[in-house]
Amino acid sequence: MTFLFVCARCAIENDAANRTCKACGLPLGAMRADPHAGRDAIDPYEEPDADDPDVDRLIRQFAARSGFRDEPSGNGRRVIVPLSHERLQAVYLSYAGRDADDRPIVALVSVCGPAFDRDTRNLLRLNARIVEGCFAIKSLRGEEYCVVVRNLTAAEAEAETTDAAAIVARIARLADSLERRLSKDDIY
Repeated sequence: MTFLFVCARCAIENDAANRTCKACGLPLGAMRADPHAGRDAIDPYEEPDADDPDVDRLIRQFAARSGFRDEPSGNGRRVIVPLSHERLQAVYLSYAGRDADDRPIVALVSVCGPAFDRDTRNLLRLNARIVEGCFAIKSLRGEEYCVVVRNLTAAEAEAETTDAAAIVARIARLADSLERRLSKDDIY
């Protein structure tokens, strides 16, 4: 009797003796993508400084200006972006502390899928062609995930000239394009 492992990424059957998938290279026995990992996409909340603008209000207003459906998520907002082929992508918005110039920042984060060592070099190559945001790896629910991150200063997030809809849509499309490469499913 031959034991087979089904790859969590591409669903190809592999001999149990294989350490990695013969089709995509994913370590066999690796976890399936966790559809709830996005809930942890926003870093642990750190209280804004007393002299920071009302970042909760900024985040609510930015999400509302995006024009997409949004809802509370932890200490931020979850914005749901409809994409082509009936796919959806969630973008999470949250206060993210202060940048190197001591300015309060708002993070936009969208989950793409579980990260594996072989993905990291490809993500760095892809970052060289990205105009807004970047690919990163974040620990979510105890596992590493590929995400797209875009940080805005609070002033940028608040500015009426900042096109919230375009920024959120670009982050969602970029994250979904990698999600489709990592898994054919629409999970995040």
